Amino acid sequence: MSSKQQLEEDNEGMQSEALIKEINIYAYVGDDGRLVNKITYEMDGAKKVNNLSKDDFEIKIGDKNYVVKDLKTEGNLLILETEDFHYDGIDKYSKNYTVTHYDFTVTCTIPELNFNKDKCIIHTKILDDFTKGTFKASNGVELPYWLYLPEGVSNIPLMVWEHGGGEVLSSSYDGANITKNKGATVWIESGMNTAVLSFQYPENYSFGISSKPEELKMMEEYNVVKYELIQKLITAGQVDANRIYISGASSGGGAVLRFLMQYTDLFAAALPICAKDTIIPISEPYGLAFKMQGSLAISNEEYDHCYSEIKSLMNSYKITHIPIWFVQADNDPVCTSYTSKILYDVLNEMGAEKNKISMYTNDEMSAKGLSSLHSSWIVAFNDPEITKWIYNQSK
Repeated sequence: MSSKQQLEEDNEGMQSEALIKEINIYAYVGDDGRLVNKITYEMDGAKKVNNLSKDDFEIKIGDKNYVVKDLKTEGNLLILETEDFHYDGIDKYSKNYTVTHYDFTVTCTIPELNFNKDKCIIHTKILDDFTKGTFKASNGVELPYWLYLPEGVSNIPLMVWEHGGGEVLSSSYDGANITKNKGATVWIESGMNTAVLSFQYPENYSFGISSKPEELKMMEEYNVVKYELIQKLITAGQVDANRIYISGASSGGGAVLRFLMQYTDLFAAALPICAKDTIIPISEPYGLAFKMQGSLAISNEEYDHCYSEIKSLMNSYKITHIPIWFVQADNDPVCTSYTSKILYDVLNEMGAEKNKISMYTNDEMSAKGLSSLHSSWIVAFNDPEITKWIYNQSK
């Protein structure tokens, strides 16, 4: 009997005898999203697929293929070790920045092993230990949140993670705020004994929010929700009131700044990354929002005007005592770096002594393999000095 005939007979036997009971997918959160690296099939009669090879499987997202690196059986488990691929698909941005989303599929020479992600159970390292809930504040606003709180501990630090505009519910999916990058997990991966809290917002705010009363009011109402849940955790003795930290990227970086301004005595340290304008409008008036070509510079006169406006506003907010580490790519074409640079200088002029700033050059971003100059959070989250600095701060 030829090997081909043997495989055909084994396949027929598998189809009739090897009933698939469960498919499990194992993932972790990488720099740019949730990545799968293992798939297991639990079945009756797994031995019937012994003649399968890794080349009998194809993993596909959109028009891109990923390979199975190793295949083995253990008891009734068929185990596929895979090339890392995105569980949540690939986001492709068109010229007008709309998103195309693709789910992955797995196909096999044995059709019974074909599946898409809707037919399986997902296990994500660290994220599985987060608890999802909703919290309604005294102002009547209710938001969904995810909370990581280690069992058997009390009075530990808390990191508040503010997600970016690409993770709002209206344009992404439930839980994108903790899966699209390491913003919610890096602190735990770094070995910090910490709680982590992240809310997901229904919509993103626009550039120039500071001059749009309805949008600014909504952000302030969201901050009330977050503040009251944090106070509940403090009152319960679960987190340390002297070690509440906050970080966020892009729209989330802008949200960090407004949260600091609204509750000036809450935080022990902050890490706003590529912060979107929330202090004064800069990106819109000077044409810097999503400016992918041409100079990102403003004139000296325009710079002086922005500096004066930010300084005037910050005189009403006492946040010079909060250690803040600003992070951004100097030539970020999505959210202008002027917000971070000017606010850093203004706070220093006003007496801030512990603030830091990292403005990455094009070469520094390229050296990290980043073609997008907006993705400075990837550099920050792979710099242990930043994490250690934050967790060394206390009120």
